[in-house]
Amino acid sequence: MIDLALDAVENVLTLDQPDGYRTHYRRWGPATADDVVVMLHGGMSHSGWQFPLGTRLGRRPGTAFVAVDLRGSGLNAGRGHIPSADLAVGDIVQVLRHLHRDYRRIHLAGWCFGAQVATVAAARLAGEPVVASLIMISPGFFFTDRYSDVLDRSVDSALAVVEELGLTPEPTRAYISVPLKASDFTDRREWHEFIDADPLRLLRVTSGTIDAWEEIAISSETDYARIGPIRVLAVFGTGDKLVDNQRVQAFLTDRPDVRVHRLDTGHAIHFDDADALCGLIEAHLRDEPRAVAGRTAAPASP
Repeated sequence: MIDLALDAVENVLTLDQPDGYRTHYRRWGPATADDVVVMLHGGMSHSGWQFPLGTRLGRRPGTAFVAVDLRGSGLNAGRGHIPSADLAVGDIVQVLRHLHRDYRRIHLAGWCFGAQVATVAAARLAGEPVVASLIMISPGFFFTDRYSDVLDRSVDSALAVVEELGLTPEPTRAYISVPLKASDFTDRREWHEFIDADPLRLLRVTSGTIDAWEEIAISSETDYARIGPIRVLAVFGTGDKLVDNQRVQAFLTDRPDVRVHRLDTGHAIHFDDADALCGLIEAHLRDEPRAVAGRTAAPASP
């Protein structure tokens, strides 16, 4: 049974973007503080999936935790549709500038695809004193051959059917299936039930979203070198079925200010071992190494 009644209270807030779009985000912890961790979710999920971290980090003195819904996801309008990569990243930049008024240090975090969005946003803000550090959880810069093949087949099949039938879907029509299932994230049955019962999970996306995802993925590989002199924490699950851990770690550790850790979890580290992950994030905020809950949490060798 999943315990949803932990200490820190969840607050749902919104921010109006320059184009009138309304971005929803969830906050655990104080409205003003020294530190805030701002988490961006992956492709299928939304901000609500981050509650295991929010309810824990949000009760840490002097710290808040914010999880943002990306454009077209979660509580936001236009489910499954991202008009452009520029708008999707721009939304996050605006949220970060908004939060910077109330928090001294913003630690921008991303889980899976969210790590790529976070990287591009951090690069855009490299000339501003907004992002203090970058936290990457199961960063999806490169995926396993199996998942990459499944994703390509899902997209190609949907586009082939549309072409064969001579259809011209509306740009906002989400018809391409997201080829993920609960067992791709975790092996724990209680979380399978949570994911399968979630009405906000992203099941289908538009062709525009596919294009935006691809553009952000490509940009993140070059923008990683442009994030400026900020510390980076990267955490991998040793049992991740989606991310090519070895390739991503080699890519991230090309810069010297990266601390890498591995935990004995699946792709959804915050589902499988939220306490250990929170311990690593707390140590990162203090900028000191730490052993977590009796398990190895030392930096992993490249």
